[in-house]
Parts: sequence; structure tokens; C-alpha cells
Amino acid sequence: MRITVIYDNRSAKEGWKSGWGWALLLGEDLLFDTGSDPDDFMENLQRAVPPERIKEVVISHGHWDHTAGLFPLVKQSPGVRVYVGEGFSHKFEEELKRKGAEVIRGRGWREIRPGIWIGPELPHPVPEQFLVVEGGEKVLLVGGCSHPGIENFAYLAREKFAKPMVVMGGFHLFSDPQEKIRKVAERLKGAGVILAYPSHCSGERAERIFREFFPAKKAGSGLRIDFP
Repeated sequence: MRITVIYDNRSAKEGWKSGWGWALLLGEDLLFDTGSDPDDFMENLQRAVPPERIKEVVISHGHWDHTAGLFPLVKQSPGVRVYVGEGFSHKFEEELKRKGAEVIRGRGWREIRPGIWIGPELPHPVPEQFLVVEGGEKVLLVGGCSHPGIENFAYLAREKFAKPMVVMGGFHLFSDPQEKIRKVAERLKGAGVILAYPSHCSGERAERIFREFFPAKKAGSGLRIDFP
């Protein structure tokens, strides 16, 4: 499966817009989050696929830097299916429905496509869910901001799939001290992480420390990788 970073704090390719936020395209019609700037998000998305091709969107949590592109996307792709967790704003959900989206609220592990799973929403400090893609002998775990802890998401994924893991997304470690980041990295390695793409709110300190434990690569708007 081709994975394309649509929106991130920095750009990996010339001409791609960046800003504080996160959005990822899986294949050609599944999105995870929708960035913080609607215009820049839509411009980047159009570089990858026609927006009307998007069929489904998984939203990690309700913060603006992950949801800002939803309304223009729904306008371009009426009837798009949006998966949210139990903690997602009911007011936001109703507005999305009025705009024409199909909103599916759920809990626990949910397989939305063969081999593509939404992970359980953890409630604290911010209700947030994650995505896992099965890829043969390993899995890809995608986080949004990982407010409940990327390591906690990883252990849930290890319990379910018991395979080596690639992690990608915002890990919300940009303001944390080295000691805490190192403990997170140790737990990730213990969960079976073999490669990481710290993005969005992860911070350069986390990128550096993670490299002591497993390969850690930069992401950025426009980055494309193939998984597995």
C-alpha cells in the first residue's frame, strides 16, 4: 500500500504546504486526519489524488489541527464516511452530517477494511483513537497526536497482532524532557517497534533519542512510502 503524508509540520517535497497539523493518505481513498489549514490541506491532497475519490476518513481526535480539512473535503466528496471515537464532539458530528458526511461513531477494535483496523479510543488526557494496517509479517501503527501515549497504543497493537511494528504520526513529545522520551522509546522497543516516523508534534529531541533504540526517519508533507 502506498502511504502519502498529506500534511505535516514540515515539507518533504518542494511545493507541498506544511503547518502545525497532520494528515495521511493510505492508498488512494482512505484518509487519517485532515490537517490544520483547510486550503493547504486540500491543495496538498489534490497533488496526491482527486479529493472526490476519498471514500473514508478516520479522525484520531477532535482537535483543530486534525479536523480542519473535513468540511472542504465533505464538500468535494459528498457522502464520505467519517469514523470517530466515542469522545468526539456531538456538535461537530451533527454539522458534518448536515454537510453530507456519513459519521460512524464506535469503540474498541474495528476492522473497516480487510487488514485495516481502528484501535480502541483511550480517554485520557484527550479521547483519541489510532489506526493499524496489517502488512504480512509486520503492522503499521498510525497516531494523530497520541495524547494518551504512543507507547500505550503500541502495546494494544502488540497484544492484538503480535508482530513487528512500524509507528508513524504525532507522538506529542516536543516539550517533554529527555528522561521521559527515553522511557517512551524503551517501551516502544519493548512493544516490538522496528522503525518510526516521528511527525507533527513529536519534536526533534524525540527523533534524536528514538534513533538510539531503532531507526527513526523524518516524515513531512509529500513523503511517500510503500508498506509493507
